Amino acid sequence: MADLQFRYASDQSHQVQAIDAVVNLFQGQEFLSREFSGNTSFGAQATFAVGHANGIRVSPRQLADNLHGIQEENCLARTEELTDGHLRDFTIEMETGTGKTYVYIRSIYELHKKYGLTKFIIVVPSVAIREGVIKSFESTKAHFEELYDRTPLDVFVYDSKSMGAVGNFALSSSIEVMIINIQAFNKEFSKDGEENKGNLFHRRSERLIGGRSPRELVAECNPIVIIDEPQSVDNSKQAKAAIKSLNPLFVLRYSATHKEPYNMLYRLTPVDAFDQHLVKGICVDSVRSAEDLNGSYVKLDSVQANGGSIKAKLTIDVRDKKGGQKRKSVTCATGNDLFVKSNENPDYEGVRGGWVITNISAQEGNEFIEFQNGEYLEVGEAVGNVADEAVKRAQIRRTIIDHLQKQLELYPLGIKVLSLFFIDKVEKYRVYNDDGSWSAGGYARIFEEEYADEVRHGSWRRRYEKKGVPLPIDPAPLHQGYFSMDGKGKMKDTSGTTAADTSTFEAIMQSKERLISFPDGKDDVKDISFIFSHSALKEGWDNPNIFQICTLVDSGNEFTKRQKIGRGLRLCVNQQGERSHDPSVNVLTVIANESYDEFARGLQKEFEKDGYKFGILTPESFTKIIVEKENGDEEMLGFEGSKALYEYFLDTGMVTEKGAITPELKHAVEYHIVELPPEFEPVKEQVEAIISNKAKKLVIKDKSNEVTVELKKDVTDEPAFQELWEKIRKRTRYELEVDTDKLVEKAIEGISHMPEVRPVEVISSRADLSIDEAGIDTSMTGTAIVKTSAIRAYDLPDPIWELQDAVGLTRSTIKRILEGCSRFDEFAIDPATFLTQVAAKIDRAKLEVLSKGIKYTKLPESDWYTMEVLEVEDLTAYLGQNAYEPKHNKSIYSYVVYDSSTVERPFAYDLDMAEDVKVFAKLPNSFTIDTPVGSYNPDWAYVSEDEYGGKRVFFVVETKGGGNIDPATRPREAAKIDCARKHFAALDDGVTYSVRTTYAVTSVW
Repeated sequence: MADLQFRYASDQSHQVQAIDAVVNLFQGQEFLSREFSGNTSFGAQATFAVGHANGIRVSPRQLADNLHGIQEENCLARTEELTDGHLRDFTIEMETGTGKTYVYIRSIYELHKKYGLTKFIIVVPSVAIREGVIKSFESTKAHFEELYDRTPLDVFVYDSKSMGAVGNFALSSSIEVMIINIQAFNKEFSKDGEENKGNLFHRRSERLIGGRSPRELVAECNPIVIIDEPQSVDNSKQAKAAIKSLNPLFVLRYSATHKEPYNMLYRLTPVDAFDQHLVKGICVDSVRSAEDLNGSYVKLDSVQANGGSIKAKLTIDVRDKKGGQKRKSVTCATGNDLFVKSNENPDYEGVRGGWVITNISAQEGNEFIEFQNGEYLEVGEAVGNVADEAVKRAQIRRTIIDHLQKQLELYPLGIKVLSLFFIDKVEKYRVYNDDGSWSAGGYARIFEEEYADEVRHGSWRRRYEKKGVPLPIDPAPLHQGYFSMDGKGKMKDTSGTTAADTSTFEAIMQSKERLISFPDGKDDVKDISFIFSHSALKEGWDNPNIFQICTLVDSGNEFTKRQKIGRGLRLCVNQQGERSHDPSVNVLTVIANESYDEFARGLQKEFEKDGYKFGILTPESFTKIIVEKENGDEEMLGFEGSKALYEYFLDTGMVTEKGAITPELKHAVEYHIVELPPEFEPVKEQVEAIISNKAKKLVIKDKSNEVTVELKKDVTDEPAFQELWEKIRKRTRYELEVDTDKLVEKAIEGISHMPEVRPVEVISSRADLSIDEAGIDTSMTGTAIVKTSAIRAYDLPDPIWELQDAVGLTRSTIKRILEGCSRFDEFAIDPATFLTQVAAKIDRAKLEVLSKGIKYTKLPESDWYTMEVLEVEDLTAYLGQNAYEPKHNKSIYSYVVYDSSTVERPFAYDLDMAEDVKVFAKLPNSFTIDTPVGSYNPDWAYVSEDEYGGKRVFFVVETKGGGNIDPATRPREAAKIDCARKHFAALDDGVTYSVRTTYAVTSVW
């Protein structure tokens, strides 16, 4: 069997939008293929060499207009932040796990394809992320070669000891990508941002073009600089100087947590990512214990030095006046006896341990305390915590149980499950002896004991055998530690940032595909299902098949919840390398030693600390609302309309001065009673949908509320459901009878209303020339827009060929559209902009006409759905969060799983409570109707009957809360609904199909 390889999809809408935001930013700019030259010397020979660089004549007005247009389209505030007097830095924000690296690699290909740009530098904050980026280039190579017709791309890691690659970077005319981590780059600059002249990077070399230094050569290329995690890269004068020295044409900044969001182009928030199921959902399995006050508990909270005295703050068990104990904080100095400090708690008495403080260190980074009995504690560490030790063992046991259950569910889908334990010291996983031998550390030993006991005494063998899933019995091959290695091959503690840690990340990255492969008896890595790793490895690596994360670190460890979940957020991958997009499969369970509420609140606070504000509206929140004009065209509400709507909510007190959504507004949205000015009434549903989305908090599932969804055979056997099922299980095939005349008419109408295509501005650039032994250098002194009466002459592409490739219509149809649109004279003004706008209008017309010209015919009974499509197995849901428990015996499922708490949950409740509804079903994702624009899955099916048991009425309903507010997807959704109507009409079985917002209110679609 061939090794598993990741397969990538090129049509992920959130990724395409992020790429388009960057590419469209430079629409209308004049990019140049620039060359520079000079001699190079190899021994006695001198060779003339030509370097290739990025070049551009920038139109500041056009660039600013493009920026503001993109920001308006993506509901972002208008900005125009300059760097060194130029509009140069741009920000793309994408939540962890949504494909940020894929996006900027593909953006490199797109920028080359559209503008001919060839020189790119990716700056990363750490070895971890650097290795992750390298791995991404390797794993996406075949995908991008197919997508971009095998366009050559060379990628390398900067190494100050080997400058040959830097020379090739300049000489090559194809795409060149240099990856560098900022720590290595910072060595080239002092802390105040001055160049380190003695460094090789700044030292001129006869081996490089014109005798330039490596820095000068890279700067000559005017690279596009991509900064991965800029909040950790250019966060000092030293780092900013390093980036500036590269002489970037533009800087593109990618992160989930920007500290300085220069000119935001695209933003995918945490709520967006979780709400759109672009990452795994989060479930918390809380493992807690009552406080155990037995034994001598001591924890070092902090150390402080004030003047000449050093104090330590400890938590110990203090006796109260009634003889009981309470865990309290006390301040101590050298010589203090904890027996005295604890009000003579006998646990600390000399004969039981001698807890007298002999030494306190306040040295920064080396704070500790020592006792007469030999105990030694660093800040955050504790001893004698019987409850803590019990909790950690319980956490390991719960992780094993959750893992075994998840693997049982996902093995039939070809998905291998991984679990991750974060620990803070290698010795807790592996202990090395003086002779070089080693034995299992505490956590490794506990894991093996608990796994063996769970498998031996649990019901797993019977359950696994019943489903034909192999169950490993021996725990030893199932776990492995991923830590840095010293020179003797021993695992060692790590900071996660040094070059010495490279081995850790290489091992993790290189075995990424092997780790998610089922065992084959030949590869030890494929046997591994449980990974122990260092909590210092906070970023830069992950694995899509991590489903359980358990943190076994001391409470003083600075390891955030967001960093923790970030290692397991990516959507999982099966044995064919394909991602699963099923939300019921993609759930990451965090085994936490705190309550569900504490974890949820803590995670939300971390998101807010990183800059994301929950429950906030801004003046640009409503820009993407779709407004239908009198002539039938649709357009975005835009920034000015959005600002007017925001100010209305502000004036009426429905949002606070800081934009916070009030409880009154949230209530009005939930009950669809928001009052709007008359001009905004037609878009009320979209307004409510946006407010509802902005009011959301992160949906974190509570393991204690987990339920298993089952098909209720007693309900499906009811005559009412059997009659409904016989009507809706019939399948159809469609045929297209495209009305070409109508398509041409609609396309022409759309093109007539598109924005005017304006001439590209001409820029005059002035520069001073200097000539020295290194060659000719230039220094820009000024730019100006030159206005002329002539229209620029382009080497025009074939517009029909270009559009045929983009919209998939025949040449004759496209020719008719262009000839009849009365806008073709604008093609010569700016061909690229004209073709982009025309293609969008043709696509919109095509969607509308396709759904109108479709004809459905019924398939033979052998092709109809059977009851098997309704079966569910091991489907879990969470009460009160995405599951509703019906009060009456009407639902065909024991629990109704919903996506929306504001639309689908109330609808389920109304169906359950309505006396005339006899049976209902939330239709599973596998129940679909074929359409020319993709499969369509209706939401609900139910049977209504009058109070006397008279005529039954059969319904299939789509529930929409404000429709789809994305202009790019709304026409597609509308087309699918039009097709569904024709599908049920073709069945002619008396099924009423409709689209609704609530049970009682019909839709405006």
